[in-house]
Amino acid sequence: MQAHDTLYYRNRSIFNSIAFLILIVVHLLSWLLPINGISATAVSDLYPSLFEPAGFTFHIRELLDFSLLAFTICQQMMAFAPEEEARLRYHMQRMQHWFILSCICNAGWFFAWHYELIPLSMLLKVILLFCLIRIHQNFQIYDPQASWKEKWFVHIPFTIYLAWITITTLMNFATLSTYEQWMPSPVAQVGLAVCLVSVSTIISMLMILFRNNILFALVNVWTLYGILYKRQMTGAAEEYAIVHACIMGIGIIAVTISWYLLRKQKSST
Repeated sequence: MQAHDTLYYRNRSIFNSIAFLILIVVHLLSWLLPINGISATAVSDLYPSLFEPAGFTFHIRELLDFSLLAFTICQQMMAFAPEEEARLRYHMQRMQHWFILSCICNAGWFFAWHYELIPLSMLLKVILLFCLIRIHQNFQIYDPQASWKEKWFVHIPFTIYLAWITITTLMNFATLSTYEQWMPSPVAQVGLAVCLVSVSTIISMLMILFRNNILFALVNVWTLYGILYKRQMTGAAEEYAIVHACIMGIGIIAVTISWYLLRKQKSST
């Protein structure tokens, strides 16, 4: 690889790291200040939805941040290691500008959310989801032929990221429906939540069967458990349809994972 190519890809890796640091700073500001004087939880409470999970569910964001930090550090080590020039080029050609754009959208989402620009937050979330899908496709996550470094520092972080943003996009849509008053009746709100649980379950099944991605489904199971737990805590009888939908969703995902692992074991023998 020529020297100017190395410099170009090295600079792109630096910009990726800067974009990630900006995202982390914005995330911290949303928690410490908070932005616009209102917390993210308070905004959610202004536009409540039955698809919102319990607060402990959001601790997965800490795992996500640490995994993306590991990705960023690994990328920088690759950028400044002379023996990694070929791998750096291959990596950056697949990453393209999707990671920077994802960081911009994610950081922008915090401002849109805290300023109660719910339709804009939905748009930014959809663009962010598209960016992560492109990264997922470009790196062929979960390709069994990938190196262990790529599996640990690209596949795992971006699987958690994609899974979490997929489910939070559905959450954002539920909030938007409250904001726009699309579902004014309690029955309609329960129906919407059950539909969103079904959508998330189907997506997880597809990721297991067609992308060999169990981790994606496990993130969804964690979120469904959070929704189930919150609805049980409220104790409202009309919301038990959501509890049953979550239990069924978790069960279906568990059966799909078991069937996939059994099929994989049989094919290897």
